[in-house]
Amino acid sequence: MKKTAPKSSAGKPEYSLEQNALDQFATAHYKEATDLYKDLLKRSDNPFYRQQLAQCYLQRALAMSTKSMPKEAVVLWENYAEWAKPPLAAIDSYIVWLLASKNPKKAYARLEQLTAQQLDENFLELATWLGFLLLSGHQEIAGHLPQDSALIRHFGLAQEALKAYQNHNLTGMDDALKQLPFRSAFRDLRSLLKTQLTDAVSMEQTQTLLSKIPQHSPYRPVADALLAYTQDGLAFVETALKLDHNQRRIIAQAKGLSNLQTELLDNLSSHKDRQTDKLRFNLAIQYQALFGTAAAQSFCQATLADYPAGRKDYLKNFAQNDIFENNRIQALLCEQNRNGYDAIFFWRQCIKILSAKSPEHNQKIALILRHMSAIVPSDEAIELIIESLDYDAKNRNSYLKILVFYDQEQPDTAEYERWLALGMQHFPKDIELLARAAKSASDKKAFKKAATYAQELLNIDPVNSLAKQLLFNSHLAHTRKLIKTKKFHLVDKEIHSAEQIMVDKNLRRLTDLLRGFSVWANENPKQGLQLIGDALQKLNDDPINIQFQAILEAALLNAPLASITKSLPPIKNHLLSTAQLARLINLIKQYNEQISESQILFDALEKIKAPLKKSLQKQDYSEDLLLDWCRVLETIGHFELLKHTAKLAQAKWQKPIWLYFLVYAENLGNPTQLGIKTLFKLEDAIEEAREEHDHKTVMLISRFINSHYQNPFDFDDEYHDDKDEELNIFNELFGHLPDSVAQRIAQKIQTMTKKNSPEQFVSNSIQKYHHRVDQKKLIKLFNNPEFLSAIAFFSVADDLQIDVGVSFEDIIDRFENNSPQLSFPFF
Repeated sequence: MKKTAPKSSAGKPEYSLEQNALDQFATAHYKEATDLYKDLLKRSDNPFYRQQLAQCYLQRALAMSTKSMPKEAVVLWENYAEWAKPPLAAIDSYIVWLLASKNPKKAYARLEQLTAQQLDENFLELATWLGFLLLSGHQEIAGHLPQDSALIRHFGLAQEALKAYQNHNLTGMDDALKQLPFRSAFRDLRSLLKTQLTDAVSMEQTQTLLSKIPQHSPYRPVADALLAYTQDGLAFVETALKLDHNQRRIIAQAKGLSNLQTELLDNLSSHKDRQTDKLRFNLAIQYQALFGTAAAQSFCQATLADYPAGRKDYLKNFAQNDIFENNRIQALLCEQNRNGYDAIFFWRQCIKILSAKSPEHNQKIALILRHMSAIVPSDEAIELIIESLDYDAKNRNSYLKILVFYDQEQPDTAEYERWLALGMQHFPKDIELLARAAKSASDKKAFKKAATYAQELLNIDPVNSLAKQLLFNSHLAHTRKLIKTKKFHLVDKEIHSAEQIMVDKNLRRLTDLLRGFSVWANENPKQGLQLIGDALQKLNDDPINIQFQAILEAALLNAPLASITKSLPPIKNHLLSTAQLARLINLIKQYNEQISESQILFDALEKIKAPLKKSLQKQDYSEDLLLDWCRVLETIGHFELLKHTAKLAQAKWQKPIWLYFLVYAENLGNPTQLGIKTLFKLEDAIEEAREEHDHKTVMLISRFINSHYQNPFDFDDEYHDDKDEELNIFNELFGHLPDSVAQRIAQKIQTMTKKNSPEQFVSNSIQKYHHRVDQKKLIKLFNNPEFLSAIAFFSVADDLQIDVGVSFEDIIDRFENNSPQLSFPFF
């Protein structure tokens, strides 16, 4: 391999070299940093450069030690010592490296410089290694150690314990070990020997003692061998593979393993750092006598998905005449090759075979269908999951996936409610299903039903916050009903029940507000107004939120608004702060969950609209806050405020989500009247959102556009009497094309619309086709946005030389004879 010569640093400014050196050091490129600092020191004997160079050598030495290269670590540490100022770091590691590289002379010289305190308190890891060497027969080391050190004293006790163990004197061994303190250099030896006290130590205690010995301890290999002896199964294999060959053979013999088992261990050990799917597959077949044929077959089945080349060996060993297994393997191989279409075919063959033996294999069929759902688009996946329930109706996860699909991916309230009811039949006590049922009932303003579900949920999960809030809201709704029907003798009891529920402190203060309204309507209007005012000021710290909440409660209780609000602070000149706008958003969300008439929220916003617009115009709110604000406006359908906010935000941030809100507000939430130019803009916005990984916005805009195409015209009765005929003409013309082809054409259309306006496209099309159709007729047809979409699709397909199976005359005929003419937005 040709090596690239290092670039010379000659002639480079010192600042540039220094910055480069700092960068290399910061990124742990210590070799490169070493060369740069040596170069810098040739120019200037800077103390900082010396310090950095020393650190480079030290870090490189430590890195070499982790690679089991003690000789190289010694050289680098000595270079470090040459440039560093005392006190030197890692002296203890340096001594260990010297001993490991068989350089006792230098090691002993360093040992003789150590004090007893340094050895016993600062260099405990070094002391552990020295103690191990002393016990291993290198007693000459003792003459170079401080004789007043704990290491020397404890060495005698360690020898005494070992001698007692060799003489089978476990009591004497235990007595000697008890004299070794916790921080002794021989503490790991103590843990090893204590495992031999079989009368006092259980198997679990033995494993606990051995696990306390650190990985870097010199006693760890012996501990691993003992640990392997105490283990079985996977734990034994994992530990045994850490042992060297001789240790593994001794432990295998002690555990009574067969030659075949020992051979398998050796085989695994020789490949432990490079175990491929192929190796594991072949080992399972080779040693199936050990694993059992069924277990080996099951493992190989699972491995085939990642190792398809093993199919031939698998069939040879396990499934020569098994038609089901042949199809199953073919399906897995197709999945491996990302061929979902053929994989589904083979899985269907498997189901067909199993169905002949149904219901014996219903569970297997359900599992296959759920597996298939993972390799198809979401709309097909949900059909497979639904189908799986015909074979296994009690699968909780399937119901949850269906609910998520009809709640988020393709919202369909009727289907969501149907599957929620089915799920509740099978799992009436399931927490997540109960929570969904309670939320669904609340969304439909069926508060009594929501309270029933919430109470049941709290019986199972007493701290469930959603259940608490739903139950609290139910009590509030009932309290308002009691006040409106003048059943004041029951109000206090209902309020007390609400106050017993531990919900947000600010939410609980609503009970004080309702108590004030009760007093005002029943006993003492003056005192009631005072209680109402006090409660509103505790709930809110600004006049706009105070007025808004007062307006809402007055409307909910049929109370005269003027008498309630006349004593409240004016709102005309107030600008909402960030926290106050956030409070207003939370109020709208809170009341939207409590009340069934969203018109009340709309009317209340109308009464504070002027200061709201002024606040939005003058205050510098964050984008996240305004997004939250737009979402609540979208929920209650206040299009005027939504449009006002979206315009301001779009001018400031120019993001796809703001275009969506602006278009949504301008069209009053109705996608059926979208013009072709707006549709093109929204399509571009989807692409931009995808590039920004804003998946929520992609889904939001896609749903809006899809709603337009699902019902592209808002037919009046004079055009259509039969609702079953409200078909999407575009899909009628081109719906037969494969999705991949349609997507290719659609992408080309998006590119085209970025270069040319819709008006330009119409002009070009009229020039292109006027000889085939009367020009006046063509202009009239282009007034229909659906016709423009169809011609754009046809024209681009023609440019791409794609035969869509529809002629220009077919499109003219379809629109001229069967389609109503609408006003085109550009004319």
